[in-house]
Amino acid sequence: GQSSPWRNYTYSNEVNAVAVEGTTLWAGTGGGVVKWDTLNGTYVRYTAVDGLADNYVTSIAIDAAGNKWFGTRGGGVSKLDGTHWTTFTTADGLASNYVTSIAIDAANNAWFGIYGGVSKFDGSTWTTFTTADGLAYNYVLSIAIDAAGNKWFGTYGGGVSKFDGATWTTFTTADGLAYNYVHSITFDAAGNAWFGTAGGVSKFDGAHWTTFTTANGLAGDYVNSITFDAAGNAWFGTDSGVSKFDGAHWTTYTYVDGLASDWVRSIAFDAAGNAWFGIYGGISKFDGATWTTYTTENGLTNNHVESIAFDTAGNAWFGTCGGLSKFDGAAWTTYNTSTTDNGLADNWFHSIAFDSAGNAWFGTGGGVSKFDGTHWTTYTTANGLASDWVRSIAFDSAGNAWFGTWQGVSKFDGTHWTTFTTADGLASNWVTSIAFDAADNAWIGTDGGVSKFDGAHWTTFTTADGLAGNSINSIAIDAAGNAWVGMGYGVSKFDGAHWTTYTTADGLVDNDVRSIAIDSAGNAWFGTYGSGVSKFDGAHWTTYTTADGLADISVLSIAFDQAGNAWFGTLGGVSELLNLSALHIDNITGAPGSAFNVTGEGFAPDQTASVTVNGHIVGRVITSSSGAVAFSLTTTGNSAGRYTVRLSLPSGASAQYTLSSSAPLRSPQASASVFTVPAGLEMHEVTLPLVMK
Repeated sequence: GQSSPWRNYTYSNEVNAVAVEGTTLWAGTGGGVVKWDTLNGTYVRYTAVDGLADNYVTSIAIDAAGNKWFGTRGGGVSKLDGTHWTTFTTADGLASNYVTSIAIDAANNAWFGIYGGVSKFDGSTWTTFTTADGLAYNYVLSIAIDAAGNKWFGTYGGGVSKFDGATWTTFTTADGLAYNYVHSITFDAAGNAWFGTAGGVSKFDGAHWTTFTTANGLAGDYVNSITFDAAGNAWFGTDSGVSKFDGAHWTTYTYVDGLASDWVRSIAFDAAGNAWFGIYGGISKFDGATWTTYTTENGLTNNHVESIAFDTAGNAWFGTCGGLSKFDGAAWTTYNTSTTDNGLADNWFHSIAFDSAGNAWFGTGGGVSKFDGTHWTTYTTANGLASDWVRSIAFDSAGNAWFGTWQGVSKFDGTHWTTFTTADGLASNWVTSIAFDAADNAWIGTDGGVSKFDGAHWTTFTTADGLAGNSINSIAIDAAGNAWVGMGYGVSKFDGAHWTTYTTADGLVDNDVRSIAIDSAGNAWFGTYGSGVSKFDGAHWTTYTTADGLADISVLSIAFDQAGNAWFGTLGGVSELLNLSALHIDNITGAPGSAFNVTGEGFAPDQTASVTVNGHIVGRVITSSSGAVAFSLTTTGNSAGRYTVRLSLPSGASAQYTLSSSAPLRSPQASASVFTVPAGLEMHEVTLPLVMK
């Protein structure tokens, strides 16, 4: 809802499923559910923020009561009754949260094809069927129910299983099925079963099998969907367009004819006889003569978001596996090899970093591209880069660019290239991450441990030293200089002397950690593959999942904007978690001896929190039932300098004041809590900024 601190940004033109309900077309996409008004072409988008189980929607069914059922990839099933969302997961009785297909039988039972068998829900009780019961294979891709009430299940490699409520019968290529990978099932008016497979279409009349392939006139042999129109024509959605078959003749429609793209995933017909095709690229409507394409507005270019970075102007940059998106808070700009005719290396963006001059550097699957706001420059192995597959980018204090590749680390000073490999002391040449600490040491994550390089000497850390695992996914350095290392076995932290590992046993949501970032309050954030995000304040763990509003449970990248909002790049788009907590000081300057009045809001309610000044605890406050705080600080005995006030809560916030003899003396106000700031805490040095990955 609107009060949610979450925002989702998705690409919702990757359409996996369509369903018609009167003049409404429901589209299940890789970026949420889109409800189209087919009369005027307007739409409403629903994402995890609204209550959807996960933004990647694989399947849709509408039951007799008009409830919409949405199967998701990893989030379970969501039901929309028109107003309210209800989600069902393994916790409720679903056999797996990876749902591929849905069908509703005559008794209004919902049947779900999942990665793990078949689950049936009668409205109160869940029943699961697997190979142990007679199912051909436990990875089910498609479900259909015939006129006699038999359930048919298409599987991933096991053929088709038919269930009459008591007996299971399986059909495979040995019986006449075209291929054992069955993506779609439907029935014609005569009761024949039609199967769309990865090797053509098979028709089964109960006794005999007939197979149709490209040799007969089918557009492509990889068949995602089959539907019959009112006249009895069969329509096949394939990887090479749409084919219509009237029983004798084939007609194929492709991109050339007006289809949005040739990868057709789903088909539905409305009451007026219009055909609607869900496609990678939007929705195409065909009225028998004219093609019309429906797409949601330009936004994120792809939902697989591997990297996020912010430029000094506050623009967000998102690197995806299908191009680069820039968001200024209102408008989106897309960059890819087809729109950027000036040397963009590749469309798969693994990493983004900005140098001190404000140039953007992008690590891609085809080299490094640099963008100065106007011109693109690409560097590859031809220039001196170790490999064109660039997973990470970081800059040292001298402004040299460092690139992690799968053939070592390359350093570029603007003119010359230097490559470091195992021959020099690097733990492994497969480099996934690079970060620099305040002393300008390079911390390099590889698939053989962590290497630290001080410019002259190499030190490698492995499991033998205390690291949880040797195949490293990510590294971040906090303000205290601790190195945080993420891998498939949890997170390991190195304080310069000792390694400490955190796993699910400690509070981490999942041990497969793909991304790490440290916020301005010093909290460590960990993006996992398959379970969401964990935040650690040094004592307490907080987990965020799709139930909270996270776009997808697999989080590949994390970054923070200037306002302290957290941004997550996932396999289901981008999520923004608004930083609603803030501290305010009535005066930002004052003469030594001044009193400062501090207020704050947006914190967790009824919590005891420490108040620190420059890291020293000066007192404790309890947040109100609305999450507000108020207290005063007295600075008698303090010297001139800069002071940072922080409230230590999971949603912590900070503010600063400066004592200066040239500023006026600020007088105290009445306050319930007055804390004296001890002498000797002033800071004169400007602290180094956090090292951003």
